Amino acid sequence: MTADTKWNVRRRRAIQSVFQTDISQPTPHSTPSIRFPEQGQPFGGPLAQTPQKGVDAQLFLSPENNQHAAQQTRFDRSWHVVTSRIALPNSVTAEDSFGSLPSSQNVDDEAFREALRDVLDPASRLPLAAHTEDILAWHTQQIRSHFVGHVLPLLSVCGGYSDQTQTLLGSIRTLEAAHRQYLFGLRLILRAMEEEDAELAMMKFQRDLHALVGNSMSDALMDALRSALGQLMKTVLGVSTTYHVPKHEKKVAVPPVKVDKARRELHQLVESLCKVGLAGEKFQILFAELLDGLMIAYIRETFAGVWVPNDDLKIRSRIAGRIKVQPKCIKELLDWIENQYARLAVEVTSRLGAGIRVSWSDVSKWKEIAVGRLAALRIDELFDIVISWPDSEGGIDDLRYAITTPQRRLQLTDAFSGTLQRRLLHAGRSTLDILRTYISMIRAFHKLDHSRVLLDRVAYSLQLYLCTREDTVRIIVTGLLANREEINTDARNTKLVELVELLHQDSNQYQNERQDEDFDDLDWTPAPVDAGSNYRRRKSEDVIGTLISALGSPEVFIKEFQSIIGERLLSEQTGFKQEVGVLDLLKKRFGESSLQACDVMIKDIQDSARLDGVIHRGAVNHPDKVNRDWTIHARILSRLYWPEVGEERFLLPSDVTEMQKMYETIFEHLKPSRKIKWLDHLGQATVELELEDRTISEQVHTYEAAVINAFSEENSSTWKFDDLYMKLQMDEDLLTAALEFWEKKHVLRKLPDNSYTVIERLSDAERPSSLQVAQPSTAAVDLASSTPRKAKSSISEKEKEKRQVYWQFIVGMLTNSSPAMPLGQISMMMKMLIPDGFPWSNEELQEFLGEKIADGELEIVGGKYKLVKK
Repeated sequence: MTADTKWNVRRRRAIQSVFQTDISQPTPHSTPSIRFPEQGQPFGGPLAQTPQKGVDAQLFLSPENNQHAAQQTRFDRSWHVVTSRIALPNSVTAEDSFGSLPSSQNVDDEAFREALRDVLDPASRLPLAAHTEDILAWHTQQIRSHFVGHVLPLLSVCGGYSDQTQTLLGSIRTLEAAHRQYLFGLRLILRAMEEEDAELAMMKFQRDLHALVGNSMSDALMDALRSALGQLMKTVLGVSTTYHVPKHEKKVAVPPVKVDKARRELHQLVESLCKVGLAGEKFQILFAELLDGLMIAYIRETFAGVWVPNDDLKIRSRIAGRIKVQPKCIKELLDWIENQYARLAVEVTSRLGAGIRVSWSDVSKWKEIAVGRLAALRIDELFDIVISWPDSEGGIDDLRYAITTPQRRLQLTDAFSGTLQRRLLHAGRSTLDILRTYISMIRAFHKLDHSRVLLDRVAYSLQLYLCTREDTVRIIVTGLLANREEINTDARNTKLVELVELLHQDSNQYQNERQDEDFDDLDWTPAPVDAGSNYRRRKSEDVIGTLISALGSPEVFIKEFQSIIGERLLSEQTGFKQEVGVLDLLKKRFGESSLQACDVMIKDIQDSARLDGVIHRGAVNHPDKVNRDWTIHARILSRLYWPEVGEERFLLPSDVTEMQKMYETIFEHLKPSRKIKWLDHLGQATVELELEDRTISEQVHTYEAAVINAFSEENSSTWKFDDLYMKLQMDEDLLTAALEFWEKKHVLRKLPDNSYTVIERLSDAERPSSLQVAQPSTAAVDLASSTPRKAKSSISEKEKEKRQVYWQFIVGMLTNSSPAMPLGQISMMMKMLIPDGFPWSNEELQEFLGEKIADGELEIVGGKYKLVKK
């Protein structure tokens, strides 16, 4: 107690002892005082009137003869004694807050106790007193006025502090000081009451006081409480105090000493809040919100990006039988909920009172909520989990445990489909990346849901998008034909090498998949509730089967496989062990008849090597017919079983033509029933060029060799395009390609007059020709005038039939499906609808549609093709 405060107390006592303010002030003006006035004089006050003669006047002037007035006077005096002792100070200063409490000797005298009995029980002690009041109600109203007038302003000052900790501590100290004042008077009153009544009165008083304090909490106080309480709860629950934790960074555990300290501070804070009335409904809502937010934060900090495979899960699953086994992350989360989260809730709610108790059903509900939120996190991460497969198998285990209802399954498929459109199915991702992701999707979703219902939902848009990519089938086939040694090499950047290993793994499993049902399967499970009517249960992943089904029909894959096998068989490759092995594996899936053409193609190459040797030996035996070195080798193909390769005719050098005729003669002698038709544009030739300053040896195509051979003739080192075109009778595209090839090899040089000349010395390639220097203006004219018309390449009858079939499909789509379609949509629907597949690229289809526009059968409006109305 400060010196100033002691001085104020002594001054108040001196004034009361002289002027007896404790007696005269509370007495009503109509009630006589102890010091009676003289007879005939009024008591004073607004109600005093001139006394009249008679009995009534005598009764009014003689209180000792009037028991009613005596008891009323006694009550009033007792009321004043009690209220003056428990009255709250009228002013508040920063130094003494709400003032000091009176000493016990000032309130423990007999007069006060007697007066308190009169005030508390006027019905039995002063039955004739007409006007009595409830001292507890008066004290409560006094507290309300004092709280509004003096406490709230101090709380507003505390709310203005910049430090939230000071705001909270200052508010608690202010309310504690006010509580001491309020409870001092109440305890004095309760001394004279029965124990049971005193307890009830105390409970009602505290309830009203806490409601008053709780409803007066400011936003600044709530923010400060949220900050302080949140920090302590984060430490206790092991949640990071920062708002952002880097992904995949290992979480640092909080030391146990720090956790125990934070727990004690939290308990003290809650107890202090309960004492001052700040632990009401607003605090309970705040605590629940913080608990909810910390559960989300803990799940994201602890389990985001943690997809480590559960190596012991399969072992525990076998031991447990059909009991659902918890993955590692799920088990850790449920342990945290039970031992940390629920413990904190129990510790706080047990200190709040108010009948709040945490039951075991609440803990079970929290576990369900936590598992659902972990499932939501895994759904958000599912695309990354798929990309990281199989290193992310733990994430799929978590989803498999948590995704058990149709609603959650639908949430998963909707979210993943949106992520696919945003992160994968766009022009910025290569077809190889999309197919590699699709393979991971098949394997991950098979682990997640053996029924493949979820995979069918999310893969439809991806399958449609793959149909628009021209290189989809070729990449799949090339991946199947890759070597197993290329799996862990740089070939992964250009080939889908994963299919090689999958092909060998799935070959044996696929035989069992072709059975409709296994009635002796002990692991059989019914179809999911969200499965479609055409649902069919599958046991294995069947990655290759799923990829091939995405192409529309197996015929599309088989046709492309034949095409690529043909390219490989016609290459300079010597052995075809890989191709034969892949073909045998594919026969198990598609059957012998579907791949019969490939067997014939391989047999043709094997027979050609043997037959070519026989023909060469026959040529050696006829030296009179062969007057030079025999340098021609041929591969004899069965026309009906090989893919359509087209035909490009041009004139070969005379010596090559002679060797071809000799080859035909010997072949027809060996195979009288068969004839040879040469496909010159598919051949290979070895060219050796001797120039003035260098010698060049190249393995080139036959048409490239024919073009450079024309420049080797006498006085023919320079040719114009038209003259060369007429001499070789070669298609313009082939001729242009051959000339450009030799230009890149720095063997030929193009002149401004559209002629080509041989570069004998590399130094000549860097000097401009005299024609370029002397006649720069006429070069463009000569170039333009000498540009030949593009000759239309010959089309076989079989190709014409196909083009007519394709045109009928296009007419049907534009008639029945949509009156106008863009190029991409026409191409996609052709690939899906044509049974034998649609091998054209978008450029080839665009050229075909351009021909139909020129013929007047189609028109293009706004980038869409429409049939011309006739």
